[in-house]
Amino acid sequence: MKSKEELTEKKNWTANSFDFVYDEGLMEKAKKEAKKIIENYTKFLENVKNMKFEYNPIECEEKFRKIAALDGGEGLENLFASSIIVTRAGGAVFEPSKRIQPVKLYDMFISSLTADVDKFSNLLRDIAEFKLADQLLDYKPEILIMDGSLVGYYNRGLPLQVLGYLNVPTDEKPILEYIEQYKNYAKLFDKILKRCRKENIIIMGVSKDSRVRYLVNKYKLDKTLTDYGLIQLKMKKSGYTPPIQATPRKMGMIRRDAIQEFFLKEGLFEEDLAEFQISYFKLKDRTRPVRVDFPTWQEDRFDEIVSVMKTYHDDQGFLLTAHLVHNWAVMNDEIKTNVINVIKSEILESDPMIYEAIFSDQRRMNI
Repeated sequence: MKSKEELTEKKNWTANSFDFVYDEGLMEKAKKEAKKIIENYTKFLENVKNMKFEYNPIECEEKFRKIAALDGGEGLENLFASSIIVTRAGGAVFEPSKRIQPVKLYDMFISSLTADVDKFSNLLRDIAEFKLADQLLDYKPEILIMDGSLVGYYNRGLPLQVLGYLNVPTDEKPILEYIEQYKNYAKLFDKILKRCRKENIIIMGVSKDSRVRYLVNKYKLDKTLTDYGLIQLKMKKSGYTPPIQATPRKMGMIRRDAIQEFFLKEGLFEEDLAEFQISYFKLKDRTRPVRVDFPTWQEDRFDEIVSVMKTYHDDQGFLLTAHLVHNWAVMNDEIKTNVINVIKSEILESDPMIYEAIFSDQRRMNI
């Protein structure tokens, strides 16, 4: 038995302090799992190899336009009985022969949620992006490029602990905060869609990573494969797939009904605002695909979207504008740390009891 003094030195141990043990049983299981995957995919890929896959070459004029693009980031710090969330959105208007002026937007929140804090943090990041998108629309761009999926924004669900109170009164403050921010999120997205339609601005969502199966479902393939996997197998040259309808994600009847009731009560996403189409682009041979979605009401302008993708790609298979705004939106650790330190020092100085009860560090941070 080790002494108390020896055990308290545990925090100074590192992974290198232990010899790696080769567990034969675990390694054998890993090999079996690998063989199982090979067997399943071999049969499946034979069918995929022979199927006809439809896509078009990107043959259109390059045309520079007035484009607004944006991205967002967030930083989350979990403290003893609260969480501090700092959000950052970055974007710009790209206009021919004009200097690019980055626009940045910061915000911060304190939440006492005990679960689903990561989801709440992501929601707040998207709200920051929506607020910036609304600002960028004031510059009257021809195109608004959102980072991520428009369908995904519309399909965003809620944690079960929140969903149960979405249309029912509650006095539980953390739940109320979540619902209030979700309402803010939905209203902003609804406003952006309406503004784009009214002002004749093309809005498109661009995702470089996606695990959806719209094409897989279209071709009635095994769900083992994602759309990106299918495209990697069948689309060897640059091009794009014809747009297809993006149906709402299945999230269970109770969840969907609760959210639809909420939208109806708030007067959101009326008419055809919630209908979207998607297309996949491979902007250069042997590069990974990019997913683009857009509202169905602008399907007659799809050729302009194709032109944007061709004109602004970065020669590496993605969009140049996306790289730039991503760099402006990434949450710097120093910004997050400074905000957190200001909050902690203000509270500690004002009332040490409140600090100890709510804002002191979690134990795991000191291990």
